Amino acid sequence: MSRFFTTRFLTIAAITSTAATVVAVCILVFITFLSDHTPLAPDQGRGQAYTIWLVDRALDRYEDDGLGATLDYYNSPASLDGSWYVFVANQDGTLIGHYDPEVRGQSLAGPLGTDVTGYEFGRAMVEASEQGRWVSYVFNNPETGQPQRKHAWVVRHDGYLFGSGWYEHARYAPPPPSKTNAPAYTVWLVDEALARYERDGAEATIEYYNSPRALDGRWYVFVLEDRDDGLYAVANSNRPDLVGTTYKRIDSSGYDYGAAFEQTVDGGAGQWVSYLFTHPETREDAPKHTWIVRRDDLLFGAGWYEGIK
Repeated sequence: MSRFFTTRFLTIAAITSTAATVVAVCILVFITFLSDHTPLAPDQGRGQAYTIWLVDRALDRYEDDGLGATLDYYNSPASLDGSWYVFVANQDGTLIGHYDPEVRGQSLAGPLGTDVTGYEFGRAMVEASEQGRWVSYVFNNPETGQPQRKHAWVVRHDGYLFGSGWYEHARYAPPPPSKTNAPAYTVWLVDEALARYERDGAEATIEYYNSPRALDGRWYVFVLEDRDDGLYAVANSNRPDLVGTTYKRIDSSGYDYGAAFEQTVDGGAGQWVSYLFTHPETREDAPKHTWIVRRDDLLFGAGWYEGIK
């Protein structure tokens, strides 16, 4: 009996020791997993969260592998994932990490850092701190090949700038309002003009709204530029004779609608201004209700005429 219990005790002890070893190994593996495992990426549909995650991974790569290996990776086409990529700039704001070799070596404070609307986003990026900052601007989307609105998260670390961003994708463009709903259609026309301005820039936008194809019966967009000596018409497909002039905007009733235009707030939602103006089809003065929005020194407007079908 003594030998039986001794043998059984030794067997149980061996099993217990083996189990303890297995548990210890599992714990060690789990700890290693926690320390080395990269957190799961957010869904790319969550643009803001995924952008921050990409920049965090770039910072981890820099800490683990050093600057040289980090730049080797982000300078390679393999780092480009659709519209997603990471860029790196040095202390002077010169890009040293970017999938596009034509961009590398350019300064964020130079022409590259100014978008088609004239916004100097590069200078805003250079001002980023270790806490990071968001910068929104228009930039070419490598996936579509077109300029699009982009929101970049930029963090300064060890003097370097690490950034990435997401593009606004218009996956579904709702149809325009019916022209029978004149106020809604007017606002839509101006919104389209603003989108064109942000996408293509001032020069291309002005060229388009001066062309005959921008005139749709009685519907058209006009663009004014606020200069030191007054409001200049820079685009008007209905009245091309007005382009380049700073005529007094006083209608036949004596109302100074030009002064009302000048009160439009930059970056605001816009305002309605009503006055008499030449109808593009009848060529007679008719009551017009204009929706006008200011962006920087440019004012974008469109309107509908009352009482004429």
